[in-house]
Amino acid sequence: MPQAGRWAAVAAALLAGTAAYTIGAQAAAGGLRLGVRKRGPARAMVALTFDDGPDPVHTPRILDALAASGVRAAFFMVGRQVEAVPAVARAVASAGHDLGNHTYSHRHLWLLSPAASVAEVDRGAWAVAEATGLAPRYFRPPWGAFNWAAYVRAGQLGEERILWSLRPEGWLLPAPASRMAAHVIRRAHPGAIVNLHDRGGHPSTPAETWAALPRMIAGLRARGLEVVPLRALLGDGP
Repeated sequence: MPQAGRWAAVAAALLAGTAAYTIGAQAAAGGLRLGVRKRGPARAMVALTFDDGPDPVHTPRILDALAASGVRAAFFMVGRQVEAVPAVARAVASAGHDLGNHTYSHRHLWLLSPAASVAEVDRGAWAVAEATGLAPRYFRPPWGAFNWAAYVRAGQLGEERILWSLRPEGWLLPAPASRMAAHVIRRAHPGAIVNLHDRGGHPSTPAETWAALPRMIAGLRARGLEVVPLRALLGDGP
């Protein structure tokens, strides 16, 4: 084979391997839902989940709003944020909310090697457990993007892989509280997993999420949908 042909074959092999590592994992996780939960059984229940925290300002406000409505949610925490404000992470756990691992530094997994991906999962889980005394029972990758290394490692740690079926926020544009609440109330379905943020996203998102919660929860209940912890929605026990 000519030299140019050999280099082309190597490049094609590398491209195929990269695609399998990233796009293949995402297709299995997001599209085929192999070993990943995007919703619960079709019962009159929904679960609220929060990403990217804990935040020293917004997470306590969201905890207060949830407590006022008698709701427990799931918080997918970023390890370095937990290390920055461990008392807030402990407050989440003490209130009885479910704990999730959202990696250590919220880097996009498609840009990381297998070893670096495993370290992100491991360090994220360790930070949550160290601060709260509880190992996270769930894993969600940043931006919902898996690669094979993180997909496998989360399972090895016993963390159930969770995505979502409903998201009222845009990735970049602001979403006011009224629109977020109306979107969730209108689009919620039995078994929905709702993706929200107590930190991150657009700069306005955490404050708007906090403002939206009372109306959102009341509207879901008015539709006959019970707002339950993620573990109850998925049937994972107490």
